Amino acid sequence: MLDVSKLSVRFGELKALDRVSFAVDPDKILAITGPSGAGKTTIFQLLSGLISPDSGQISLGHEDMTFLESKHRNIAYMFESYALYPHLTVFENIASPLKSPLYQDKYQNIKIEEAVKNVLSLTEMSDFEERFPSELSGGQKQRVALCRLLIQKPKLFLLDEPISHLDAKLRHKMRGEIRRRQIKTGVPTIWCTPDALEALSVGDTVLVIDQGTVQQIGTPSEIFLNPVNTTVAKLVGDPPMNIVEGYFKRSGSSTAFFSGSKVLNLNSNQKNNLKEMNLELGKKYLLGLRPTELAVCSVGSKKKAFVGKAYTIETFGKYSIVTVTFDEEFVKIKVTVNLPIKIGQEVGITISATKLTLFDRDTGSVLKH
Repeated sequence: MLDVSKLSVRFGELKALDRVSFAVDPDKILAITGPSGAGKTTIFQLLSGLISPDSGQISLGHEDMTFLESKHRNIAYMFESYALYPHLTVFENIASPLKSPLYQDKYQNIKIEEAVKNVLSLTEMSDFEERFPSELSGGQKQRVALCRLLIQKPKLFLLDEPISHLDAKLRHKMRGEIRRRQIKTGVPTIWCTPDALEALSVGDTVLVIDQGTVQQIGTPSEIFLNPVNTTVAKLVGDPPMNIVEGYFKRSGSSTAFFSGSKVLNLNSNQKNNLKEMNLELGKKYLLGLRPTELAVCSVGSKKKAFVGKAYTIETFGKYSIVTVTFDEEFVKIKVTVNLPIKIGQEVGITISATKLTLFDRDTGSVLKH
């Protein structure tokens, strides 16, 4: 098992990582996701020994490798930049790890050829083995780098954005194929990607990081359904959760959420949920609205909550994403029916969620039910 404990590192005045901890079991995949500059690649550099931490510990099995030299770690690292040898063919690039001193005398030429052809077939690169990197597209280079990683038998696999430059169809295929292959190795795997949905699809556990700090660690379901703060909520989803600022006000038996000049009247289930949370009326909160829990209706409908204008409409065949703007807020709605909506048209927004997701306005932390 890989065990990482309280890793911290600075680059001058920049705190790149702050007490980062996680563990990965031998047959599991940890997916790390976060925005650009969050600290994902820094974690990989520490794990591979390219840089050393200011504090913390890295253990693999019973071995402390916090300050162990890279050449003694036996880690397979797929770099985001590919790091291919320009003077070697595709076949030679992929085979190069098996010809290193680490695997000396363990592989005969015929076994190397068999292993290379296997990963070339997996990544649909069988017709490119005699080409040089300069003759390949970006996506093809990425697949060569991926093949070079998959062919190895290390103690730890590190995949830094391994499929980011592949076309959508191949990306979908490779997510499943790589996951299936890696969980059979009996070796910990870490998959790094800025695409939160990709992280959810490949990871047994997902770690969300931002500004060098771990925001949340959990199963894909936990991360998606129960974000611990607005940072995670805004990152995860298709599209991510909408965050609207406002306050609650009661008038007789009615309770409503006010955001600017817009009013969302709560139904009985939502009101009961609100009572359970023991919130202060009049105090400002952040309300999380999932795009799938929202619907678009005509302005004259009695069921309408907020009224705004259609800002953009993105059609994906089986569903559409409608972005509605009101009071300088933008809300995305995922609709599964074709609606006769035009950009600039006034529309109503209704919310079907029984359970309200609310965050503290100052800290961004989720409020527990």
